[in-house]
Amino acid sequence: MNNNNKDQIEYCNILKTSTRETYNNIEKVFCPVLKEYVIFNARGFHHLLYKPDGTARDVCEIIYKMTLFPLAVPVIKNSVGISDEREIEIRENRKKNTKIKKAKTYALVAVVGKRNPVSVRVIVLKIGTGNYMFLSIMKD
Repeated sequence: MNNNNKDQIEYCNILKTSTRETYNNIEKVFCPVLKEYVIFNARGFHHLLYKPDGTARDVCEIIYKMTLFPLAVPVIKNSVGISDEREIEIRENRKKNTKIKKAKTYALVAVVGKRNPVSVRVIVLKIGTGNYMFLSIMKD
C-alpha cells in the first residue's frame, strides 16, 4: 500500500468519526416539503458506508458522501419539492433473512452552500407507514 492510499484511508477514518458525531447529534429535522420530521438513524449512517447489498463502499465514495453530509440538513430544510419518488422493496433490517417490505424513496434537492453553491440531492426513505429516514446524499 503506498503512502497516498494510507493517507486516504486515514483521512476517511477521521471523516467517519467526525461525521458520526455530527450525525448522532442531529436526531431529526423538520422537512417543510414532506410536512414531517426526517429521522437520522443507524440505517442512514450505515448506507453512507455500505452499498444496499451490504458490501463496503470504496474509500473515495465514503469520503465523497462524508464531505457532502454537512449539507444534508440544509437540503432537507430548504428543498422546494420532491424531484423523484420511487417504490422499492427493502429488508426490514440488515439481517439477511428478514422480511422484505414495500418502501418509498424521495429525492429532495436544493442549492446549498454560501461560498460555493452546489445542487445537492438527499434521499429520504419511508418503509410502510414508518418515519421518514435520511438514507443518502450526493451532488445532483
